Amino acid sequence: MKIGFYPKMAVSGMRKNGRLYLPYIVACILMVAVFYIMHLLGFSKMLENFQGSGTAREMLKLGTYIMAIFGTLFLFYTQSTLIKGRLKEFGLYNVLGMNRRNLGKIIFFESLISGFISLAGGLLIGIGLSKLAELGFRKMVGLDSSYKFVISGESVLCTVIVYGLIFFLIFLNAVRQVRFARTINLINSDKAGEKPPKANWFVGILGLLLLGSGYVLALKIKQPLSALAVFFAAVILVIIGTYLVLIAGSVLLCRILQKNKSYYYKTNHFVSVSSMAYRMKRNGAGLASICILLTMILVMISSTSALYVNREETLNNQYPRHINLSAGNEGYSDSYGETTGKVMNGINKEVEDYGAKVTNSFSYITCSITGYFEDGKLRLDLDPIKMLDDDPLKNMASIDYDKVTQVFFFDVDDYNRLTGNNESLSSGEILAGVVGKLQFGNELTIGDETFKVAKKIDHRQGNFKHTMKNLVLSTLIVVVDDLGEVATRYNRYVEGSGEKMLEWEWYYAFDTDLDDDKQVILCSQLKEYVRDELYQQQFHAVRCESRVGERQDFVETFGGLFFLGILLSVIFLVSCVLIIYYKQISEGFEDQSRFGIMQKVGMTRENIKKSINSQMLTVFLIPIIFACMHLAAVLPIIHKLLQLFGHNNMPLLLICAGICVAVCGIFYAVIYKLTSNAYYRIVS
Repeated sequence: MKIGFYPKMAVSGMRKNGRLYLPYIVACILMVAVFYIMHLLGFSKMLENFQGSGTAREMLKLGTYIMAIFGTLFLFYTQSTLIKGRLKEFGLYNVLGMNRRNLGKIIFFESLISGFISLAGGLLIGIGLSKLAELGFRKMVGLDSSYKFVISGESVLCTVIVYGLIFFLIFLNAVRQVRFARTINLINSDKAGEKPPKANWFVGILGLLLLGSGYVLALKIKQPLSALAVFFAAVILVIIGTYLVLIAGSVLLCRILQKNKSYYYKTNHFVSVSSMAYRMKRNGAGLASICILLTMILVMISSTSALYVNREETLNNQYPRHINLSAGNEGYSDSYGETTGKVMNGINKEVEDYGAKVTNSFSYITCSITGYFEDGKLRLDLDPIKMLDDDPLKNMASIDYDKVTQVFFFDVDDYNRLTGNNESLSSGEILAGVVGKLQFGNELTIGDETFKVAKKIDHRQGNFKHTMKNLVLSTLIVVVDDLGEVATRYNRYVEGSGEKMLEWEWYYAFDTDLDDDKQVILCSQLKEYVRDELYQQQFHAVRCESRVGERQDFVETFGGLFFLGILLSVIFLVSCVLIIYYKQISEGFEDQSRFGIMQKVGMTRENIKKSINSQMLTVFLIPIIFACMHLAAVLPIIHKLLQLFGHNNMPLLLICAGICVAVCGIFYAVIYKLTSNAYYRIVS
């Protein structure tokens, strides 16, 4: 054949199938552009010299890997759908004398052309929008704006390599689809219906069980550590359950509607139900894919936007005063309190020498120990934390994370000073509170010691609320008459490694009359002083942090997460739109002949519109309804996971989720309208 024959055939085929190729290439261009932008912000050197960008850049690096994996899976799915729409055309080429090698050459040039356009267009758009994305990223993570335009050769090369490999794999998959199909099957590909899957009741019930199990896992979680342990298991159960329920459910729905004669034998329902029954399994799988993508969008934007909006409150909870100091040690000794008392006096003198004043201060000393809470008793002999450290995979199934509990002991004098109360206790009596859902009666046993509960307290009183921050375990708060005497009793408990289980901690926080810059300088000086004084006494985890100095870390972490959530949500949304579009286009061509026959026997265009609306409403309401159900079920586990970041504002999370559902619903309705119009134009 003449040189250029196959490229001309490829261009001609792509032009004639523009409805299929144009959205596919647009999606490829967008994915290439987003991948370039993520790689530029995450891996290039343009932001590495800016203080406070490290955490956010690490998140964008993670997003780059996610984009590569998702891009591969989604473009495989999309290209497979595209090729299915052209199987009849390839079958005719085969009948006219082209062998499978000739068809492979056409597919090669089509893949080459589409890949080149996608890479060139994606890199062009990515480079063009990279400055806008960089400015948005800087704004979210609190960096100063820079108007220097940068093109990263490293990012361009990485994008070309990654997506070049993806397009090559897509080409091999397309060749496989055509090469191993019989000619008669290629020609009749648009007329091949689907048989209902066997044992669909079994599939449906299994799907409901898996879906219900995922919901139960998400709803029963009490603590963040538990949420972290079962989150991925719950996600996998929900995804598999969704696919099975919607695949089997589409079969069951069609059968129920067909048996309902008053519904089925109507002009606007008969054709739509018959069309759905014609492609039951594919219809269910497509709806499940749309549902999962919508759920991912809702979960990501709801959680990351809640973190970002609540960042200042989270910062204030973590750092309740301008300057916050703490130190810890293993076990207990009477000298610990004496040492930190001298350090506190030294800190106050350092502040005065700097020309500032200590105001609104508070301090406390606490001892903590961790065990396994069962039947109103805290067992210390199991050493659950060590079990997790030694072999977390082996013990994950045997440990109930909601029962792993930490106890904080406080002296009654510290408690009264922090709360403004005037409580008094005798030996053996305690004031007890709980963070979580633990239950205990009038007595509380911790290890071998049993205490009488004189009163149950609320830890959210006065400055005492600042003693409980970023808790990932169920927590007991125990106020005793003499902290030193009680701590001495627990000094004998040791872990398997020989280290003491009891942890002693000192905390001191105060405000100053300094501006932000001077607070940072003062904090730096105090940090050197405190470390010099306490490290030589073998104290560990010595910290001196200012709220102003830590603000940037919070902004970059939550801003980076929100920015990443937006970018990935855009990609998932475009992918969702593309699935819906291809679903409508492919089904439109399949139904074209059937609607043509119906028109010949008297079906009007008005009847066609009503039938299409009936089918659309039946089919496209299902994914958004299921996505909202999934979101409602996983919100408790999301709330627990956000607590690991210090976010504990459930009402704000619900508001963000509600706004996301509303915006996504509006966008989904627009897509429904546009795709129904495209379907109508094809079948009519």
